[in-house]
Amino acid sequence: MNQKLNNLRAAMAKKGVAAYIIFNTDPHNDEYIPREYHIAAALTGFTGENATVVVTQDFAGVWTDGRFYISGEMELKGTEVTLMKTEQNALGIPYANYLAEHLHKGDRVGCDGQLVTDKLFQKIKSALAPKGITVDNSVDLTSTFWTDRPKPTFSDIYILDDKYAGRSAAEKIADLRKKNGSAYQVVTRLDEVAWLLNLRAADIDFCPLFRAFVVIGEKEAVLFVNNGRINGNIKVHLDKNGITVRDYDDIYNYLRQLPDGAPVHIDHKSANSFIVSSVNPKCKITDAASPVQNAKAVKNETELRNIRQALITDGVAMERFFYKLEQKLAANEPLTEMSLAKMLLEERKKGNGFISESFGCISAFNGHAAMPHYAPTDESDIPVNNNGVYLVDSGGQYYEGTTDITRTIATTKDGRFSDKFALDYTLVLQGHIELATAIFPEGTTGSQLDLLARINLWKYGKDFQHGTGHGVGYCLNCHEGPHRISSVHNTVALVPGMIVTDEPGIYIENEYGIRTENIVQVVKSEYDGYNKFDVLTLCHIDTRPIVREILTQTQIDFVNDYNERVFSTLSPYLNEEEKKYLRERTKAI
Repeated sequence: MNQKLNNLRAAMAKKGVAAYIIFNTDPHNDEYIPREYHIAAALTGFTGENATVVVTQDFAGVWTDGRFYISGEMELKGTEVTLMKTEQNALGIPYANYLAEHLHKGDRVGCDGQLVTDKLFQKIKSALAPKGITVDNSVDLTSTFWTDRPKPTFSDIYILDDKYAGRSAAEKIADLRKKNGSAYQVVTRLDEVAWLLNLRAADIDFCPLFRAFVVIGEKEAVLFVNNGRINGNIKVHLDKNGITVRDYDDIYNYLRQLPDGAPVHIDHKSANSFIVSSVNPKCKITDAASPVQNAKAVKNETELRNIRQALITDGVAMERFFYKLEQKLAANEPLTEMSLAKMLLEERKKGNGFISESFGCISAFNGHAAMPHYAPTDESDIPVNNNGVYLVDSGGQYYEGTTDITRTIATTKDGRFSDKFALDYTLVLQGHIELATAIFPEGTTGSQLDLLARINLWKYGKDFQHGTGHGVGYCLNCHEGPHRISSVHNTVALVPGMIVTDEPGIYIENEYGIRTENIVQVVKSEYDGYNKFDVLTLCHIDTRPIVREILTQTQIDFVNDYNERVFSTLSPYLNEEEKKYLRERTKAI
């Protein structure tokens, strides 16, 4: 019996709500949320990042996507909570559909309005209204079942110097004002706040961010941040760039007191519903994508130059890691998923400008690698031996940029494991290459290119249930928009200066997972009106499992040229043994 569920249901009955929704987010709709907002996990035990929990008096379910089906089944097995699978092309809002079907006219649904975007909140209301069901976003029942909820923690805020950022905060704010005219722009996402102000911190795991809101008006720029966090150095920086400071919670009163008739721009897809409802109703509110999101997606020349250096630093760490991994496997030294993740982190820490990991390392062996977002824990950690498949998806935060890379190897002596694995490995590599070598017309979106990474898989009746590529922040979130490469429709064109990942995969439950991932930059092609990708990541692609016969000559040339570039660029940073190892792994096929 889940006592937390019992406590929640008792509180629901007292509050008069027939159902309660828990959204796995925070007031800023961040990807990596602070510990005190891991509410879904605290109630259900489900740790997947995509989770929406619905509780009624006789049902409890977690809605998630295909990335977490396997891990979700494991975590929820034997509990009172049901795993509810959300198919990639599901219509409407599945959990709202469930509530519409199972609740009755006059019933009330409760949720915490700070933890749901206004766009989603309005959609849920619209889905339930025809059934006579209302939604109240002022209901926060977390304290009734999470009695040992962690307290918020705050880190030191620091300045990201212009030699890294490329442009001053004042210049960025001036550009924003030109786009918005006299309108107030409400900035709620933490990566947008950090980018706009050229400030960083460590409030959020893996992301150099701090908790704050910003409002940019025609004549004023206001940062809303917790009292006591702005020291002399930061105060000077903010004053220099024309930014005033108010307390974090003052954002709501500030918005209520905006002048009547003032135009206000808010991205309802990212702003929480309390933010939107706090704006003076006599203002002219426009729901529009934040222009900050688009501005930071196209990297400036300084950022692009620095990112290339960060990827050299990161590539050296990766090659030293793989050298040590193969040495230890050959010597039959005891290894585990977690020990390898720690070993890779130690190599990254040696790099200039290293700040932290950019996400939790996915260090996965055999069946664990079949879970795309698996991360080892003390309970799940297993030995890594010299007869299986090892996948490592990892990245680093550097002052010069953010990295994200995935490689898969067979830990056997010849690097092949099985014919089935070799075929799957080659098919994934083909998809990776077809996308990396694409030439496409200006205006092309990631959703138009997505099939390039899948078409060779489809020929063998295979596919993968996640996006093919995501934007990468600059010393910010590893995952950023607005562009992406995915089968899900996207209207944002890929333009020169954007960077995005290329990461197709194959996942065979209980056997292995394969993913090959590089960061690529959108650049102009040699043809007028067409763009292409320039591969930025530097770490060898293991050629031992490749089934050469199914590759085209163009694909073979790509592998050979890429690996040769990896060797020539990284070898000067390696010792003789490491260099000898890399030369062997980058031999032409």
